[in-house]
Amino acid sequence: MADQVTIKDIARLLNISPSTVSRALKSSHEINKETQRLVKETAERLHYRPNMAALSLVKAKTKTIGVIVPNLGYYVFSTALQGIEDAASKRGYTVIACQSMEQYEREIKNTQDMMRSSVDGIILSLAQHTKDYQHILELQQSGMPVVLFDRIADELNTSKVIVDNMAGSFGAVEHLIKMGCRRIAYIGGPSELSISSRRKEGYRLALVKYHIPIDEQLVVYCEFNHEKSVKAITQLLKLKNPPDGIFTCSDRQAIAAMVAAQAKKLRIPEDIAIVGFNDEPVVSIMSPALSSVRQPAFEMGQMAAGLLIDQIEQGKSFTPQTKLYTTKLVKRASSKRK
Repeated sequence: MADQVTIKDIARLLNISPSTVSRALKSSHEINKETQRLVKETAERLHYRPNMAALSLVKAKTKTIGVIVPNLGYYVFSTALQGIEDAASKRGYTVIACQSMEQYEREIKNTQDMMRSSVDGIILSLAQHTKDYQHILELQQSGMPVVLFDRIADELNTSKVIVDNMAGSFGAVEHLIKMGCRRIAYIGGPSELSISSRRKEGYRLALVKYHIPIDEQLVVYCEFNHEKSVKAITQLLKLKNPPDGIFTCSDRQAIAAMVAAQAKKLRIPEDIAIVGFNDEPVVSIMSPALSSVRQPAFEMGQMAAGLLIDQIEQGKSFTPQTKLYTTKLVKRASSKRK
């Protein structure tokens, strides 16, 4: 493995002082914009990563916490952020938020930016393809408190805030079975995500309970992307024995399922019943209105902030905790056949 690129390496390459590089990376007003641009582009090209342990040695408390989410356009994350800000402000902390936009490399950069911003701790929800957690381990090794929420990694020893994904998906699939569905498809997010595997397990348990054979043709993993979801579900509907029910890992995938079904002139819910997950506000005004599993995102955000601030203030005496929230199935026209 090659040696890690340092500030001195960048300085030598650009023929400027290491202190200039350091200040440029921090967007200091003392360094002109052109030099800042050149330094940052070079750092990115060389895959420069700051020495987090060194940064932590000079870090003083700022009463600021960082939040990294996949996309603030997703209702669950924007609502959780409101909860985080609510709880943080009550305890005298401010919040800095950024988005990975579902990109692993951008998530790494987000963590580095947060360290450079001297936040006291970080709340993080993983991007859809994150399966290497070295950047999070580096945060912890530097002494940075970290809390994971919604999309977590079981391997990491951090506080975690999640919903009971298995119970939520079990209830959704059981509802479809009680509505008469026997060929139920599961549309998950990327397979490496914890929510994909746990929601699939709930799906599987419901089929087993009601003695319905599990057909792997009906299990599809797909990125959280509308076009890709529509394409994947359209292929499902072309099967010789297509599904008569669909449970999806997110409402956005459920909307894609409705688009694919309507393109094939299928009636919802008569020909195919659909249930999503997250209960975004838009789903209640769709035609037909979409059934969905609701999770308490605001309360989860509040809890994540509380756990993080407790860890910041208690230091090494703090013991990581996992908080599990229940979900609620909201039944609407997309799945109600009676």
